[in-house]
Amino acid sequence: MASIPARAVNLGHQAAAIKAVVPNAEVTVRRGELVCTLTLQPAPACKKYTVRLAYRHRRRPRVTIIDPPLTMHPDSTSLPHVYADGTLCLYLPGEWKEDMLLSDTILPWTSAWLLHYELWLILGHWTGTGDAHVVPTPKDHL
Repeated sequence: MASIPARAVNLGHQAAAIKAVVPNAEVTVRRGELVCTLTLQPAPACKKYTVRLAYRHRRRPRVTIIDPPLTMHPDSTSLPHVYADGTLCLYLPGEWKEDMLLSDTILPWTSAWLLHYELWLILGHWTGTGDAHVVPTPKDHL
């Protein structure tokens, strides 16, 4: 028997779930796109980051750090786990699906990414889990 494909979570539901987790988040849904600006602090000793999340059905969630600007480790020539367009690489292809809540996946993954970023600035190597991989272009995560 064929399995029924999972349905994408309605953008209004996504927005409400984000507001439930981060009440001061600015969330709008217009013309089929959810755009959210919020502050994340991955740990008490970490900086606070202003994050922008943009999402449309059938596209990957796009997360960028607005403030403070991401900086380089002195021994590095590029930021790890960041696409060429500046959006964060938060997961491998297939790990995130449209039937998942952004508030339960993308937001905590972004917070974890920020924690590993701060450790990278200190240590010079990425401490995140998983194998080292070449960061694909954003179209590979559609």
